[in-house]
Amino acid sequence: MSKGTELSTEIEARLSAIRPANGFATDIKAVYAFGKSKPDSAPFPVILLRAGDDQLISNVWPDAVRQVTFQVEGVMARAATLQDLQALHHDIVKAVFGSKLPGTRPLQSGQQFEESADFDPDTDGSTN
Repeated sequence: MSKGTELSTEIEARLSAIRPANGFATDIKAVYAFGKSKPDSAPFPVILLRAGDDQLISNVWPDAVRQVTFQVEGVMARAATLQDLQALHHDIVKAVFGSKLPGTRPLQSGQQFEESADFDPDTDGSTN
């Protein structure tokens, strides 16, 4: 298994573990990763995980270094409050960058990472 495959598998597993029983505030119902579509009938909240930009940043023999951008989108019911969205954001950051779940370790990287959140309210009957 490649390092990229290991990383994406680990991120998906960590996001799937976001549940109160594991010390999180949010109870994620499902993670839809890399080409999997969320069914209309799926219960909320869910996480959509996508791989973005994948680029070679160093090609010094014998090791190549790649940098991959992941996009994580939390989708909650219309009734979710700003505090629910903020709790989900905190849970995602905690799960990916710092959780100590059984059998896992914090992700290690020599690269700086960027993290941001946009909270989009329900508008004009939107479903997300």
